[in-house]
Amino acid sequence: MDISEYQQRAGETDILTGDDDIMPLLGLAGEVGQLIAEYKKRQRDKVGYRAFRDEVHEELGDILWYAAALARYNGFDLDEIARENLYKTRGLFLAPEQLPPHALFDQEAPADQRLPTRLTVTLVENEESTGRGETLQRVRMYRGDQPVGDPLDDNSEHSDDYRYHDVFHLAHMAVLGWSPVMRRLLGCKRSELPTVDRVQDGGRAAAIEEGLTAYVFTMAGEHSFFSTLAHVPPSVLKTCAKMASHLEVSARSSADWHAAILAGYAAFREVVSHQGGVLTADLEARTLTYEGPPPT
Repeated sequence: MDISEYQQRAGETDILTGDDDIMPLLGLAGEVGQLIAEYKKRQRDKVGYRAFRDEVHEELGDILWYAAALARYNGFDLDEIARENLYKTRGLFLAPEQLPPHALFDQEAPADQRLPTRLTVTLVENEESTGRGETLQRVRMYRGDQPVGDPLDDNSEHSDDYRYHDVFHLAHMAVLGWSPVMRRLLGCKRSELPTVDRVQDGGRAAAIEEGLTAYVFTMAGEHSFFSTLAHVPPSVLKTCAKMASHLEVSARSSADWHAAILAGYAAFREVVSHQGGVLTADLEARTLTYEGPPPT
């Protein structure tokens, strides 16, 4: 029996009353509560409680019945839901090395308006005076001996190392093949494609990238900057996709975002630890590699 057939045949035994989906929802909650109660019994009685497997078997069947009812009340096909769920979970938990190759967004642009397929930069941290009685830790990014962008500090009353956040834009560029911020910093906006330049490479797109970078940074701070967490919470990936839903990067999957975020935070932890460093973004390999501490 496939899951769609089960959903149809389960409907023949549906005697729930009401014209909305509250009853299946309450049923699901009740059955999950039963499962928790069975687990409590097993924890309490240990090997003395022998009915656990049989009870779990039955409760899972009841949960499936209520899930089928909830899907039916809302006009969903459980078979389609199951397929989409597998696609989502594979997207969330594929290892970076399992990511398929993808076409770069700017492959049709003139050569001088494309992101470099391989870029090595150096992040250098120094203590600098603002000339207004303040001394700040600032990070400068260099391509060779040429500065890229402006020096960054934490822009906060409390040091949180956000001055290194350009590594996240580098990770977006390397893994997603997308970063309006890095396009602006590297001077490779697609100016000969006016609509693309305005929408994909313009100020709003850059602001969105900066915004989602700051959002992820806040969430990462609650998870030790992903140093001990193997996976980025799905809610974070979903929020990033929503924020950039009208941009070309919407073509990238949850797995792509997942790999980009983890790559960025692996590099972030290294540059923070070494107060800078040399990083290489490889768009063909889809990697961001920490090469070592900055030269003295």
